[in-house]
Amino acid sequence: MRRGALAHHTLLGIALLEVAAIGALVLWLLRDPEPVFDAHTGALTQVDTLESVEGDGHRESVIRLTNDTGLIVTLAVRRPIASTTSPRPAFLILGGAERGRGAAKLLADTRGTIVAAIDYPFDGDLKAKGLAVLAQVPAIRRAFYATPPAVTLVLDYLRRDPEVDPARMELMGASFGAPFATIAAARDSRVTRLWIAHGGGRPYLMIESGLRRDVPNALFRVPLAALGTLLVSGPRFAPEHWIDRVAPRPVVMLNATQDERIPPAAVQALWDAAQAPKEQIWIDGPHMLGSRPQILQAIVDSVMSRVGSR
Repeated sequence: MRRGALAHHTLLGIALLEVAAIGALVLWLLRDPEPVFDAHTGALTQVDTLESVEGDGHRESVIRLTNDTGLIVTLAVRRPIASTTSPRPAFLILGGAERGRGAAKLLADTRGTIVAAIDYPFDGDLKAKGLAVLAQVPAIRRAFYATPPAVTLVLDYLRRDPEVDPARMELMGASFGAPFATIAAARDSRVTRLWIAHGGGRPYLMIESGLRRDVPNALFRVPLAALGTLLVSGPRFAPEHWIDRVAPRPVVMLNATQDERIPPAAVQALWDAAQAPKEQIWIDGPHMLGSRPQILQAIVDSVMSRVGSR
């Protein structure tokens, strides 16, 4: 074989190997997440109360849970101090990535309900920006796969609480938490009602929309959004692919009329995929943020007026 032909076949072989490697990586990134969820799901083995404070008729405790797979979850539990002879509804919140268990403080008056909010099991840097986010991808993926089992672990803990009514354990995914709450509710039938506040489906659309301010040029933004969606296994975590499994338990979606972060098509995709019984509530205003207390209060009022009702 001539030297030129040998070089050609060598380059072709390298190209084929590269294509095969890329294909294998894509398949790995898009693998079925349920076996990984199952591997993180285990029996509750340890409960540690890290702190507890009282005020305004409530007790708020910070608790760390550990299961036999090594999964560790930190949560805040806020409950009325007054004793009761009737079991209380439990309301578990998956909020924004940065707020975490601090979401429990949004419900200053739990109105007789036991409220819990969890920290995401994320061991990376929440403050990373720009290209630095790429270095956080492994930690982000670990957190994505650990969060639905973390919800199951918290439900195990709440189920043991003598004050909790196991027939009224409700779950809310707010904004960033919407996909994880949907997956957790789909997998765990102990969730008696699913709430989605300012959330949507179609992860690529959400990522692409979120990049528009920082990457205005579509020639760069579109492939970047596609890569980001792939790296976080977006197609596998898309809540519209899970939400039908929540039925016949009810789903309530609370949407903002001027939401600048969640595209209308993403909201519609999730609503269309949900099965009856379902309810959609529109709240005037933009997306929920900590700097918009009036929006947060409108959501709290809408939810707490219904929590506990069957």
